[in-house]
Amino acid sequence: MDFQKKTGVEVWILIGKAIIVFLAGGFAFHMIVMITDYFLMIKPFYLNMRENFAGSFFSAPMMPMVAVYGLLSLGIYLLWLKTKKAALIVREKEIQKEHAETVLKSMQRLTGIMVENIASQNSEIMSWVEFRKKQGRPVSQIVETSNKNIATALHSLSELSFVYPYAKASPRNIYDFEKELQNKLSDARLR
Repeated sequence: MDFQKKTGVEVWILIGKAIIVFLAGGFAFHMIVMITDYFLMIKPFYLNMRENFAGSFFSAPMMPMVAVYGLLSLGIYLLWLKTKKAALIVREKEIQKEHAETVLKSMQRLTGIMVENIASQNSEIMSWVEFRKKQGRPVSQIVETSNKNIATALHSLSELSFVYPYAKASPRNIYDFEKELQNKLSDARLR
């Protein structure tokens, strides 16, 4: 347990729980063992449970066993807490992974729709530019550069949506995708 992150009240509650588990578990284990011994012993084993219950079960020579059973109970309790915490962490990671996969699938569908519509418009512009060049007529450099930038941006978005998630160093959340897209677009502008 990480005591540095807990407040004083939480630490005392944790200590109280540990003491209760130690005492209750130790006594419960000891009673179960003693009753089992009583029924499994071949020779007569006398437990005076009606008149001297405490003396029969918890005599001074038995206290070290009770302490060991208490430690066993405390150990089981602490292992259970750690297991519970680990299971919650694993579940949270699974939820995050499912969320990332859902976002990825949605992004891929949206990218497909956008690229399909924008690419068809951009291909018309490219055809017009090529047609003008074949005729020997001048084409505005702004139109030609913008057309190439749109094609590069669409290529970067498609690559980021459909190739990059399945690469070894794929981003883990949507912010990583945004950052990678911005990096790709800025790299494309510098070319």
